Amino acid sequence: MLAFSPLKNDRGMALLIALTVISLIVALTLQFNKNMRFNLLASGMKSNGARLEVMARSGITIGMAVLLKDAKENEHDSLQDSWALLADEDLTPLFDAGSLTIKITDNSGKFPINSLVQTKAKQQADPPQQPDKTPEQATAQEQAARNVLWRLLRNEPFKLEDSAARTIIDSLIDWLDAEDGDWEQEFGAESSYYLALDKSYPCKNGPVEFVEELLLVKGITPELLFGTDKHPGLASLLTTQGNDGQININTAAPLLLQALHEDLSREMVEDMLTFREDKNNKDKLASITWYTELLPSLAGKNALKNVTVKSNSFTISAQAGLDSAKKNIVATVHRDTQKTALVSWKVE
Repeated sequence: MLAFSPLKNDRGMALLIALTVISLIVALTLQFNKNMRFNLLASGMKSNGARLEVMARSGITIGMAVLLKDAKENEHDSLQDSWALLADEDLTPLFDAGSLTIKITDNSGKFPINSLVQTKAKQQADPPQQPDKTPEQATAQEQAARNVLWRLLRNEPFKLEDSAARTIIDSLIDWLDAEDGDWEQEFGAESSYYLALDKSYPCKNGPVEFVEELLLVKGITPELLFGTDKHPGLASLLTTQGNDGQININTAAPLLLQALHEDLSREMVEDMLTFREDKNNKDKLASITWYTELLPSLAGKNALKNVTVKSNSFTISAQAGLDSAKKNIVATVHRDTQKTALVSWKVE
């Protein structure tokens, strides 16, 4: 009969307990290291994030200063100005580490969607409400703006049918009108149309605040607004800033330039682009009729309507980078000869 050895059994139990304790210590050490590494990375990312935001904010300030300096240097704006060339500048030396790029876009070189319906500044006492205007009662500026948008929608690459283009324009007019009036546009839509949709909402009856808002308007599709694989979107040609209908011909995109007049062809627009990119013509761009040197058929009564060579609304995009992290701030600003004022600000 074998004798039982309590001492040997105790040694085995002690070894098991020791192994268990060691395993727990290893696991806790690994978890502690993991937590410390995570906290270290999080702290670094937070620090980098704060630094990136300061860098991007400084980019907006630099952009505003460049715009104000440019306004004091000349009385017209073109893609040959310092603000337009800022994207090509190397701003790396401004910081100990990281990078900063600044791009300024001229909103006055885009189609001001709110110009389809002119609005007057609000008086101290609101005037009596007037019924909406019929198409025949539209002002010359309003009609000129509507003609530009109609040609833009009808031309390549959008090539909308006449009825589709008229539906969009009439619906936009109704969307912008101060209230649901007695003169609904022939192809337009007031609140009765939108409230009957599955996902109902009222007609805005006011200015468009964001380009994305246009998706709520009858006839405007995501494909038209933001483009497809086959063609670009309309959004890059539109702005919600300003409602006087003025478009800067020195900065407008080719598609918008061609829509400014029914007689403008793609070849004629190419000639205009070549002219305004020529450094020898920089001073000539100060004249609102510089294009007549190339296209004499567009002089006099046949001249372009609602055009300008002076801009007052810009979008500044400042992107800061540090290691693999990036931060972008987009600001809309309004500029005159005295100051550059911030209109809106978005951190991306």
